[in-house]
Amino acid sequence: MLTKTCYRSLVALILALLGFSPASAQVGTRASGMAGAYVAVADDATAVYWNPAGVATGALVSVVIGGGGQSVAQGAQLEEGQHDTAVVVAISATAVGLAYYRLGTYGKSASEPVVSSPPSREEVRRSVQGILTSTIGVSLVQSLGQFVVVGVTPKFMNGSSDGASGYAFDADAGVMVAINHIRVGLVARNLTTPSFTVGGGEEVALDREVRIGGAWGSGWTGIARVIASVDGDLTSRPTPSGDRRDVAAGVETWWMGQRLGVRGGVRRSTIGDARAAFAAGISAGLSSGMLLEAHVVRGHAAEHSWSVGARMLF
Repeated sequence: MLTKTCYRSLVALILALLGFSPASAQVGTRASGMAGAYVAVADDATAVYWNPAGVATGALVSVVIGGGGQSVAQGAQLEEGQHDTAVVVAISATAVGLAYYRLGTYGKSASEPVVSSPPSREEVRRSVQGILTSTIGVSLVQSLGQFVVVGVTPKFMNGSSDGASGYAFDADAGVMVAINHIRVGLVARNLTTPSFTVGGGEEVALDREVRIGGAWGSGWTGIARVIASVDGDLTSRPTPSGDRRDVAAGVETWWMGQRLGVRGGVRRSTIGDARAAFAAGISAGLSSGMLLEAHVVRGHAAEHSWSVGARMLF
């Protein structure tokens, strides 16, 4: 088991990462270790991003902090030196969640380039712009009966690229249905399709994203011994290597009196090239409710990532 000295060193490393700017497609070490199959699992503070309704389905209080890095696809236009690290700091309590996260994403120019012939792959790529976003979101949830929870996350975003930045207000919304061992979640992000004016005065908009997920857990009170989950995008999103619409599957299991957690998963696009990625993650409990976590993703070159984090449950 990791010592308290190791824990302090890891937290110091994570805090040091807060000064960097990331380009990561996912938020949270645990979710990343399950390859992003997390919409129906989300029961910690990262639910502010993954599914606002999940804020009300986990521990009374949850705190998550993490940082790491991800490779950037060829053709990305994020600022030099600011495209390989990611951070998240989040807290949730009963029916409210608060999160700050920085990640890179891709948007499309508000006006498509005019072409006189069918666009080539290179011409399509030129309409995709890398955006570095810093987001503060507050999730509010409401129960609708015994089995259904709905949530919304108003959020303030700063987006930057090519040395220019802009601001936008947006919102995410989610639903969680939990009946015995089964959970089904649905999340919609970027509801207002926020846009940012970046370098050269170009306006870039983020597409609306809708994702659905299902999960089975041996128990959802505290840490479940076994969780299996599947997610699928209902919309596509742009990347420099072509649009993606992902399907992902993940599993998590706990051992040694809930002191050791192991997880893994796989995801691939269902349109265009598969661009598959395989994820693995681990959690080590220092004490009851205090966990150190790490993940790594390998596969398609643009999907490589790693992170370390700490999660506290009360």
